Amino acid sequence: MCSSVFVPATAYLEDEYNASRELVTLTTSLYVAGLGAGPFVFAPISELYGRHRSYVLSMIGFTAINLGCCFADSLPGLIVLRFFFGFFGSSGPGLGVATISDLFVPQERGRPIAVYAIGPMLGPVIGSLVGNYLVLLDWRWPFRVMTILIGLNTLAIVLCMEETYSSVLERKFRAELGGASEPSTGYAKEVFVRTFTRPPRMLLNPVCALFATYYAYIYGIIYVFLVSLPLLFGRHDPPTGIYSYNWPAETVGLCYLGLGVGFFASALTAAMYQDRIYRYMSIRHRNDGQPEYRLIVTQLGMVIFPAGLLLWGWTAEAQVHWIVPLIGTAVFGYGLMAAFNSIQAFIVDAYAPYSAAAMAAATFMRSITGAVLPIFAPNLFLNLSYGKGATLLACVSLPAVPVPVLLLMSGGRLREKWKFKA
Repeated sequence: MCSSVFVPATAYLEDEYNASRELVTLTTSLYVAGLGAGPFVFAPISELYGRHRSYVLSMIGFTAINLGCCFADSLPGLIVLRFFFGFFGSSGPGLGVATISDLFVPQERGRPIAVYAIGPMLGPVIGSLVGNYLVLLDWRWPFRVMTILIGLNTLAIVLCMEETYSSVLERKFRAELGGASEPSTGYAKEVFVRTFTRPPRMLLNPVCALFATYYAYIYGIIYVFLVSLPLLFGRHDPPTGIYSYNWPAETVGLCYLGLGVGFFASALTAAMYQDRIYRYMSIRHRNDGQPEYRLIVTQLGMVIFPAGLLLWGWTAEAQVHWIVPLIGTAVFGYGLMAAFNSIQAFIVDAYAPYSAAAMAAATFMRSITGAVLPIFAPNLFLNLSYGKGATLLACVSLPAVPVPVLLLMSGGRLREKWKFKA
């Protein structure tokens, strides 16, 4: 929610600081950039010292920086704070799937990962919807409300959360038995360096890099529409020169409901069928339990996602009733979530027990697109129109459409060929 709850305040900041839209958009873009940078620190901490310690350090900083945003009195200061806000807020997106992998065996992970994925996907939608009403009170109210929610979340993590990472639990258990000896300084230094370089080394692995790239593209598209849907549905003064349904400020936040419905329906589908598909394929292939079995759902999402983009873009271009492009957002939201969800599950299965490092690499890639694409998204549609802009975005995704089928047939050999060396 924090990534997008401030998006509706863009116009208010433009007026208060006499700033350009591109400059104000940095308050969102640099937050997302911080989300990508943070896991490079917090994922190694979680693999060295435990998930709990990483969450606690991250969330305390997250609360403090958000509180600072409530009192920021300049636009440059707010932009810098938003980057560190994202940096310290990255433990949830970066470590959540890894924590799930600690708690569930592969054939049971599909459902909890589907439930977890509602957060990173539906959160930005809810944030935009809620933020649209909070800024009517004052542009600082989104920060105030989020400070309360983050503070409560931090207390819950500090007081109630328990350690889940097996390596750390084993070390603690051996220490309690008195059987653990301290490693040599040289060995400890080697482990430290190897752990903190693991996320960037993941990006050098061709299979991980391939999925991280498409994962990043999917995530970037979410932010393209978070900043662009008000362009189609909102009321603009002065006019933008492109068609709009002219919804008033009090109701324009409802334009995100199509995305939310698509995300939720897709997560429900994945929760019901992801594990069933995995178990069925494992039994059919002599209980081998390959990560590539997750890609069947990915294939479904990669076909639906571009189709939904085209439906949204060309119905908006034709200026038909607003419900039709809203249905288009629900369709591509469904496809987005299906691909996003199953790619996360594949990365976790393929790179366990280093799933935190693998997700840190994927989160870094997704945050680049989530930070950069929103800066140019409004101009994309202003210059190309809704139909051509959506067609361009759909065409970019087409080369990846056959990838899940190809990897389903040969992914095991490719992973063995480019096996990651921890």
